[in-house]
Amino acid sequence: MSVQKACVIGAGVMGAGIAAHIANAGIPVLLLDIAAKEGDRTAITKGAIDKLLKTDPAPLMHKDAAKLITPGNLEDDLAKVADCDWIVEAIVENLEIKRGLYEKLEA
Repeated sequence: MSVQKACVIGAGVMGAGIAAHIANAGIPVLLLDIAAKEGDRTAITKGAIDKLLKTDPAPLMHKDAAKLITPGNLEDDLAKVADCDWIVEAIVENLEIKRGLYEKLEA
């Protein structure tokens, strides 16, 4: 089975870096994190993508690879995970939060 689309949950340094490497491989990736409390609800993941474009050394092999990363949030976009062939979880190391995420994913 080949991966046609992936999802990374968690847009911190690790999650954003994983999303960058998936995009480097030419695979579209959905990047999810918690919804921002004010303004644009995808601000956290959009900010992570912006940081990828500014980081040195660059995690993206080419800036155009950022176009393969779709920002989203766990409240509004979780259903989009169903279209992904591979899911990577890179959220905070808190067992209760991780269990809650896996329960939502399983549903």
